[in-house]
Amino acid sequence: MLTAKEVLHRTVDAWNAGDEAGVLAQAAPDVELRSSGGLDYSGVEGFRQWYRLWADACPDRIVRYHNLVAEGEQLIGEGTFTGTHTGVLHLPTGDIPPTGRRVSADYVAVLRTSGGKITYMRHYFDVMDLMAQLGLVGAEAKV
Repeated sequence: MLTAKEVLHRTVDAWNAGDEAGVLAQAAPDVELRSSGGLDYSGVEGFRQWYRLWADACPDRIVRYHNLVAEGEQLIGEGTFTGTHTGVLHLPTGDIPPTGRRVSADYVAVLRTSGGKITYMRHYFDVMDLMAQLGLVGAEAKV
C-alpha cells in the first residue's frame, strides 16, 4: 500500500506536469478538500474544481515541498506555489481577472490517505499575501 508521502509525490508530479487526470487519479471518491479563503470541495468532482481553479488562473503553476513530516497514511508538509496569473481566478467571493503578475505563495498542507488515495487535504495559506501579490490590496491596489 502506498504511504501518504508516495501519494503526495504522485500528485505533485502530475500537478507540475499539468496532468489533470493524473491528479484526479490520486483522489478517493469521497475526498474532502479544505483551503484558506473558503475553498472547500468534496468528491472527485470537487477535486477537479480545485485543480481547475489554479490550473486556469496560473497555467504555469508549480508546487514544491520543502519540509514533510509523514507517518503511514498521514502527512504535514510545507510547500510553495508559484505561477503567473494569466487566467481568471474563480474564488467564492468573486472572479479576479488576470493581472499578469507572478505569485509565490507559501502554504502548509495536511494530508490523509487510505488505500493509496487522498481522503482529506487541508491547505493553510496567507490569502492577504496572495491578494497583495496580485496587486489587489496594499499600496499598489487598483480600486
